Amino acid sequence: MRLLDAILDANQRTTAGKAPPLAPGEFADGLPLVALSCIDARLNHLIPEVLGVPESHFIWLRNAGNIITSPMSSTLRSLALACAVKGGREILILGHTDCLVRKTGTMELLGKFAALGVARARLPENLQEYFGLFASERQNVLKAVEHVRASPLIGPRVPVHGALMDIATGRLELLVNGYLALEVTTSAAHSAAASAGETTPAVTPSRPAPESKGDLPLGGMKVLEMDISDLKIGELAPHAEVVRSEPSKAAVEKLQLAAAASPAKPPPVPSDAIPSLKRLVDLARHYRIIGGDGKHYGPVPATVLLRWISEGRIDAETPVQVDGSTAWVKLHQLGDALHRLGGKRK
Repeated sequence: MRLLDAILDANQRTTAGKAPPLAPGEFADGLPLVALSCIDARLNHLIPEVLGVPESHFIWLRNAGNIITSPMSSTLRSLALACAVKGGREILILGHTDCLVRKTGTMELLGKFAALGVARARLPENLQEYFGLFASERQNVLKAVEHVRASPLIGPRVPVHGALMDIATGRLELLVNGYLALEVTTSAAHSAAASAGETTPAVTPSRPAPESKGDLPLGGMKVLEMDISDLKIGELAPHAEVVRSEPSKAAVEKLQLAAAASPAKPPPVPSDAIPSLKRLVDLARHYRIIGGDGKHYGPVPATVLLRWISEGRIDAETPVQVDGSTAWVKLHQLGDALHRLGGKRK
C-alpha cells in the first residue's frame, strides 16, 4: 500500500472513530509529506490527525484559500524548498469545503479593504487574477495541482495529489491521484523512447542530496551555440559543444553518463499527418499536454496547440487533456474525446 492509499484508509477509519497514525517506517518512500492547505482556523484541530500522518513526518504550508497562481509563484517556491531542503517526498494540495475565500467576491473584497483603509487606487487592477479568487473549491485544487506539476521547480518523479476535506467531518474526497499522473507520464516517455528505437531505464525516486566536491565541476566550461527551434515540447535540448581546458577523468566520465541518460530526439512528425491532427482541434477549447520530459503544459488555447502541431513539437502520441475533462488521451484520439464532451471543431 502506498502513502496516499494509506492516508485515505486512515481517514475513513479516523473520521468514523479513532484510529492510530500511520507507521512511518512502512512508508519511507513517501514521507515526509508536504501539504498545502488554507489558513482557516477550523482546520487546526483536523490536520494532520485525520490524514493519519505523524506531525514529525508532516510539512504543513498554508495560505489563504490554498491558492497557487502560477508555476513560479512564491507558494510554489516554498513547496520546492520543502522538497529540496526538508526532504519532502510527496505533495498534497488540500482544499476544504465552505471556504471563506471562495465565498468572497471582488466587490465584497473591495469593501473589506476599504474598511481597513486601503483605497481602490492602491490595489491591483485585476483583483480576480492577483488574489487568485475562485468559484469552486474543487476547481481551485485541480488548478493548483496543475501549476505544481507544470513547475520546473518540482522534480518530475514527485507525486502531486489533490484532495478536498469536508470541514465539518474531516472526511477526504480524492480529486487527483498523483501516482496515476506519473504512470501516464512514464508510459508516454516509454512510448517516445520505443518509437526512437531506444529503451528507457527504470528509475527510482531518491532523496535530495547536498552538493559535494564529487559533483561535476562547471568552472571553465563554455557553452557555444544551441538551436532549439525544432525541439518538441518538454524535450531536452541536444548537447551543445563544450570546451574545457584539461578536463579531469571524473568530469569526462560524468559527462558520458549524462549523455547516456538523455533521451534521443523523437522522429519528426510526417508532414502529411499534420493537417489531420490539426483537424481534430476544437478552436473554442483549451488544452493541457504532457511533454517528453514528463512536465504538464497548459492550459493553452487551441491556437497555441495548433502552432505546436505545425512546428512538430507534439505528435500523434502526445498525451493531451481537454480543459474541463479529467481524461488523458493521445493526440490522435482527441476527436473521440471531444465527441464525448459534446464538442466539435469550429
